[in-house]
Amino acid sequence: MHVLLTNDDGAPHETASPYIKFLVEAIQKYTNWELTICVPASQKSWIGKAHLAGKDVSASYIYSAIDQPADNSFHGPFAHANADFAKDPKMKEWCLLDGTPATCADIGINHIAKKPVDLVISGPNVGRNCSALYSLSSGTIGGAMEAVQHGKRAVAVSYAFEANFFNDPKVLAEASLISVKLIEKLLSVWDARVDLYTVNIPLKTGLKLGETKCVMAPTLDNKWRRSLYTAESESHEQPASDIVDQSVTHGRTFKWTPDFDSVHKNLGDESVLNDTRAVAQGLISVTALKAAFKEIDDLNSGELSIE
Repeated sequence: MHVLLTNDDGAPHETASPYIKFLVEAIQKYTNWELTICVPASQKSWIGKAHLAGKDVSASYIYSAIDQPADNSFHGPFAHANADFAKDPKMKEWCLLDGTPATCADIGINHIAKKPVDLVISGPNVGRNCSALYSLSSGTIGGAMEAVQHGKRAVAVSYAFEANFFNDPKVLAEASLISVKLIEKLLSVWDARVDLYTVNIPLKTGLKLGETKCVMAPTLDNKWRRSLYTAESESHEQPASDIVDQSVTHGRTFKWTPDFDSVHKNLGDESVLNDTRAVAQGLISVTALKAAFKEIDDLNSGELSIE
């Protein structure tokens, strides 16, 4: 089976993208999948399924050691694939694109992969992608949805953690093993109605394959309780203007301050085990999705009279 791996956190990096090499190692260690990697050249979180319209995309290549998942160093980037590193069995080739996760899915499937792709894995995301708020904004899920638009099955994988950043290598290795085994299970029972699955794995001490419970759960339908931005104190000074065309380059500022805590605490109806509640309880959450906006069927027929 040929798998394309993408993400929204980009190439291996100590803080921006520290999880992906653990999944690469698990795929190489526990499966016989042929793996092609195509990821953004820089962090592209919260970008959904966007493409940068009108922008040409450039590729570069890096090479990293397969059996050192905690080592985020690499050789490159190179403008073209490097034959010497490419033939080294201890190295893995990564194609980096200066585009979005959706762009990586498109170009990875249609131009980078040397043979047809059977499955696209997007992730593992640094942080959860459960609830409607996170799912609609997620570049990780966006990359998986783009794959569906090109006729491929896809799984979006996210590693959830609480307030403190989590990087315990033993737990990350276990989460990646669970990811591989869970994806294999989903492939074996894939429902024909499903376009993609989104998976949330809680990073916690005690995470264990076969012991940590995994549940199918719907997405929590939630809303923001306030703006994602805070207005900075407004300056009464005349903002600077561009020397050429007099355009204003800096005016009033709105600071990015989303209230993540309230999202995590609002678990919805207690009688429903949704994806957000499942993760809060330390469970692995799996949600089956269509790559489409949800319609209200009984409203979408008949003539609408305008007078």
